[in-house]
Amino acid sequence: MSAVAPREWATVDLEVPRLGTVKGWCFDGTTCQYYGIPYGKVPGRFRRPQPADAPWPDSKWDGTKLYPFSPQPPRDFYFVPNPPRPWVKEPTTSATECLNINISVPTPPSESAGRPKYPVMVFFHGGAFVYSAGSAGIYDGRRLAQISQQDLDIPTIVISVTFRLGVYGFLASKEIREYNTAHGESGVGNYGLWDQIEALRWIQQHITAFGGDPDKVTIFGQSAGGVSCNVHMLRDERLFSAAIIQSGLLPLCGVLSEAQYQVIYDKLLRYLNIPADLPAQQQLQKLIEIDESNLTIAMVPVFVTPVITISPCDDGVLINGPMPTYSSYSDFAPPSWCKRVMIGDVANECMIWNKGFRSYDAPSLVAKIKTFLKDKDKAQTLLDLYGITDDMDRNRTFYKLEKLTTDGLYLSVHWSALRAHPQMYAYRFDVPSPFDNEWKGLAHHSLDNVYIWSLLKDILPASHQRVSEQMSAAWLKFANGTEPWERFDKNRAFMIFAPDRCGMVNADDDRQKRDYKVWEEIESQGLLQDFGELADELCMRHEEMLDPEIEPKAMSVPAFEEVGISTGNQPGGLRLDI
Repeated sequence: MSAVAPREWATVDLEVPRLGTVKGWCFDGTTCQYYGIPYGKVPGRFRRPQPADAPWPDSKWDGTKLYPFSPQPPRDFYFVPNPPRPWVKEPTTSATECLNINISVPTPPSESAGRPKYPVMVFFHGGAFVYSAGSAGIYDGRRLAQISQQDLDIPTIVISVTFRLGVYGFLASKEIREYNTAHGESGVGNYGLWDQIEALRWIQQHITAFGGDPDKVTIFGQSAGGVSCNVHMLRDERLFSAAIIQSGLLPLCGVLSEAQYQVIYDKLLRYLNIPADLPAQQQLQKLIEIDESNLTIAMVPVFVTPVITISPCDDGVLINGPMPTYSSYSDFAPPSWCKRVMIGDVANECMIWNKGFRSYDAPSLVAKIKTFLKDKDKAQTLLDLYGITDDMDRNRTFYKLEKLTTDGLYLSVHWSALRAHPQMYAYRFDVPSPFDNEWKGLAHHSLDNVYIWSLLKDILPASHQRVSEQMSAAWLKFANGTEPWERFDKNRAFMIFAPDRCGMVNADDDRQKRDYKVWEEIESQGLLQDFGELADELCMRHEEMLDPEIEPKAMSVPAFEEVGISTGNQPGGLRLDI
């Protein structure tokens, strides 16, 4: 059967107690999907979600079409073919109508009835809390659910969650906190994460009607979705039993205080020409009333970088206790009730920030590191460990910068967490992109999703197809409570996914490819926090974003050839689309 599209599809009805009848799709008489099911509702901009209405209007829901996703600025930095879905139109955007989930069930209702309940996988997408959607074609769970039943005989339900992003899901300020309090809501910001919580609560209440087991829920997420999984583990609400964290522990997108968000909020007001002489709550009301198109595009200059990143707010309410920092992962431990955790990353995570990296030559990079860290000894230690000198050419500077930030934001903190809690399943993804774009030949951030979800398997090279089969099977086996590979604590080994071989590699042998000794030296000198914050600044430029004296402005990004960066050393070369 094709991994790209089914042969045929027809509609199917399912009765959901307390809600009504949902109409969905049944593909090739086997796998069924129900799109856009509302798990919550948005009572207003910058408000916590409320449970969805029950029953559905007229006790019916049309799950044969895709429903809105959160408004987001345009992007030009992620190039993967879009899996075709000829049976459905692409959705629109709405910040108030985007709280929905898409459910893929491995069998039709007639076969699900009377069988043991299926394990459930719930996916939180990445995109820096700014981009993408659970309804994106690459996260369509049809194929993964089909594999679970037809190829592996471990039928599993796959759910993808759509939630609020950008300022709609995360903006905070003193004024917004007061606004929330007036509506009986605690905390401030993090609305997109509260959306996810509402989705998990809905799943606990209703997934049995789809054949799912609420006691066997695995959450998984990549990038900001990994951050999301980490948040839900820290919240200590038992809405799942296992977790997979792909490329992202909580500090990845930064964590901002309410005072830091206040700077962003004030810049947003000024950029949108909201009068400064209005009382504070009237200013907020103006912001609430601004149409989505204008508010969405305002994120581009206010958040500074070509790849916008939104941070959770440390509001003292979202999680139990303070938000963790980079250095705190040397004491990492999941909650006792989440006994099974997988964690992993990819080789070239930070290549997604390549446009920002082009602005640095070697002297400016060295100066930036020294200025940001302030302590000259700390700065020199990191410069020496990464072999960064001010006489490097632009090409070497670019790739040194990518290596340092990949290690600082991802690999080193994952290594700390894994050594603190070695009972996890660990993996590394080293598969170079086969797609004809500027990242061809690199195992870049988010590429692993292509292989896990398997929707593009048929257009991958043959060796890559085997990788996709192994990754899909491993994720499904994990959700079903069996070992995808041996835990790290057995032999200190990772599963390495590579086109020439997928297999276990001991950490000592993996040192030939990754700089464990460098990370351990950084940690032993007490520099892990500085390292993470430096990598954060080099990619996301929080220092500039949070400086109240720097006003938002349009950005100009140089092309590779304009700054002398060679891409010919990557297989197939790179193509730049700006």
